[in-house]
Amino acid sequence: MHDRGKELLKGIRDSAVVKNPVLFEAIGLAPVAAMAVSLKSAIILAVVSCAELVVIELLACLALKRIKSYFRVAVYAVLGVLINIPIFMLFERFAPNETQNAGIFLPLLAVNSLVALHCERFAVKNPFGKTFVDAVSASAGYALVVLLVGVVREILGSGTIYSVDLKLPVQLPGFLYPFGGLLLLGLLAAGVKALILRRHPDAHPERAFDMREISQSHVGKLRNLLDADFNPYDEEETAAPAPRTRTEKQRKKQDAPASEASAQAPQAEPSESPERRTKKAEKKMKKRAKPEKAPRGKAAKAAKTPSDVPKAAAAAEQPQRTRRAEPEDYLSEFDEILSELDAYREKYGMPDGADKADGAQIPASGGADDAEDPKGGEKP
Repeated sequence: MHDRGKELLKGIRDSAVVKNPVLFEAIGLAPVAAMAVSLKSAIILAVVSCAELVVIELLACLALKRIKSYFRVAVYAVLGVLINIPIFMLFERFAPNETQNAGIFLPLLAVNSLVALHCERFAVKNPFGKTFVDAVSASAGYALVVLLVGVVREILGSGTIYSVDLKLPVQLPGFLYPFGGLLLLGLLAAGVKALILRRHPDAHPERAFDMREISQSHVGKLRNLLDADFNPYDEEETAAPAPRTRTEKQRKKQDAPASEASAQAPQAEPSESPERRTKKAEKKMKKRAKPEKAPRGKAAKAAKTPSDVPKAAAAAEQPQRTRRAEPEDYLSEFDEILSELDAYREKYGMPDGADKADGAQIPASGGADDAEDPKGGEKP
């Protein structure tokens, strides 16, 4: 029983003081700096924020644990609107001037980040009792700071308290502007932190605003909203596989052939019949065997002679040259062409350079006896 009392007091102290929503978690600073310029405005802000925080955090603990986080954020906004509208209408009837002075900040409290943070960080991870203590303590701490800031700013900036003139000789209107509210919040946070460290040296108020914790809650998971399917339930999300290192990849590549061979060895025989294997082998042989191109031009004529039959047979036995042949293949082919030209000159009795002479023609089909004179007469 004594331990439960200590745990309860520690929870209240952490939620209300050490992790104060405004001073150390730095949540909801804009409404405080813009709205809390008087005690009446501070009361409106405190009532709306505390009502939203308590109701939505308890509902999140009871009914929203199974829903995915990025869908829960949308539910928080809808619940905030449903709570904000009747309270806004109530204050607009009884305090129209203060409600009008609040401007756009009062409707914007429907999407207060204070609610989303406490629901995601505490309500969906703890039982109802601890959630209730956290909601009430955080609301009390938030309301206390807002009321204190509103009273001080009204006294120093307007010289009044709850619209009652105090007849102060000096007024500081700068505190009625947002920068005055932020300045006052900074001084108040420094003073409260000094008191906390004096009584509880092991406490660390600066750790209340932890961006890693926020990113792990609703803000970080909102990035997966576009990639995820619409499935608001089934909260269990599979963790992404860790990146494999280079050694693991190499080891897997080395083990893959052995495992595939052992798995496919007993299944190779019954999977395919012998006829099917022979057909596959024939198809592969047909693909590999490419048709040879018939020689054209001078090469075809030279191949008809009996002296060049061994050369043609040797050329047919050589593998077909690919497009990306090496320079040595081109040189050997050029040497063959030169040798064929020399054989042609020796056969027809042409001296070197005779093909360059004017009017010289090479006979198309017959021998040297069928050649005619270029001038149209008989040969000499």
